[in-house]
Amino acid sequence: MSASKEVVAVPPHPASQQRIPVETEARLPSEGEGSRATAASVRGEERDRAAVLAERARQLSRAGRHAEASAPARAAVRVLGDLAEEDPAEYAPALVDALRALAAVLAGGQRFADAVKIADHATMRARRLAALDVQRHRPLLAATLRDYGARLGDAGDSDRALAVLHECVEAYRTLAARAPERHRTGLADALDEFAGRLAATGQVDEALGMFDEAARLLTAADADVLAQVTMRQANLLARVGRVDEAVERAGSAVALRRASTETSTPGPADDALAATLQGFGLLLSGADRHDRAVEALEEAVALRARRVRLDPVLARRPEVAVTYAVYGLVLIAADRPADAVPPLAAALGVGTALDLPQVVEMATDALVRAHAAEPVAVRSRWRAATGDDAPAWITGRRSRETPAPEPHAAVAAGRPAADGTLASDPARPARPPAARASGRLTADRVAGERAVRRPPPPRRPRTDIDV
Repeated sequence: MSASKEVVAVPPHPASQQRIPVETEARLPSEGEGSRATAASVRGEERDRAAVLAERARQLSRAGRHAEASAPARAAVRVLGDLAEEDPAEYAPALVDALRALAAVLAGGQRFADAVKIADHATMRARRLAALDVQRHRPLLAATLRDYGARLGDAGDSDRALAVLHECVEAYRTLAARAPERHRTGLADALDEFAGRLAATGQVDEALGMFDEAARLLTAADADVLAQVTMRQANLLARVGRVDEAVERAGSAVALRRASTETSTPGPADDALAATLQGFGLLLSGADRHDRAVEALEEAVALRARRVRLDPVLARRPEVAVTYAVYGLVLIAADRPADAVPPLAAALGVGTALDLPQVVEMATDALVRAHAAEPVAVRSRWRAATGDDAPAWITGRRSRETPAPEPHAAVAAGRPAADGTLASDPARPARPPAARASGRLTADRVAGERAVRRPPPPRRPRTDIDV
């Protein structure tokens, strides 16, 4: 692992771009001062507009609508770029933050190469700011390095990702040594990201050590970050065969999330608890503790359903369909294939409507597997859930067809992330999906095997979470 990069000194801005302190003596403004005040007001309005655009991009990205999020994210960058041209000292930090948001949106849409370019540019600008005022801008540089390392890891450039994340961790260590309470959460988040990327390259022991260090830095006041770190560590422990430890850690993460919901109104805290219960249920199912796994997923589904009842628009968020699909997988693993039909039909309906190929293929393959186990009961439950006869593809009798994957194989390379969506497996280096001429992404392709063509369902079934 390479050492931290040396910060290159940048000459100060020319005199025309340097800010001059304004006297505060009470007096009537001159004509020139009035013009400057008007210009400052216009720039303030433009900055506010950029903030609205950036927030819109974040909301769309959180909803999985990354293509739509790109336009407002780019617009925010353009607005702040123009402002930074006029007054770098005032607006350059906001521009760096906007560039980080744009890179995250592009990565969410799997445009990894573009995301790396944007993150690289943000890092360059953050370095310039830190060179001008290291005390003020080192936190921004550290956060930007964290994002840059993540984007490089998304693109499969593991060596550069680890080098950048090492620099990021060292920067946060320096900050935390001077102001522990202010920067320990940032250091823990950087260690968490670094650990995930180390695990992706097979450096499991080092990754587990960093997860431990991150957890020690956090307290109950940092419940959200601590739950995220604990759950990621649990997933890694499960992948190296330490199942009992994994289940214990995941249970701790659930307890942290549950405590947050007890002191808040229904909202994002419920979403986070549902996602953690979802991951907990998968780990329990993988450990053959099927009854507890089903209980965890039933609670996760109940939380999702309650949120949808309060705000029907949430039914179109990808994490809702993911939870229903995982619930179906866990029920099949618990030898309850007929009971798995309603949640799988729900996942299939929403996944088709939202164009979520991973969810669609997970649900499709799971339904084929359920039908193979209990054909009559599954067809009956399908009719009860959708009002239609079971489609022909559910029998699995197609040419060039191979057996459906095991229940957890479909999520092996798409584990539920902290927000309930599908994220890359931390035990493998992330890479963009292979180019394909036609056909949808099958569960076999998601699991890293040979792609299998399965005809799409003839129509989207209506379900209890349709809007």
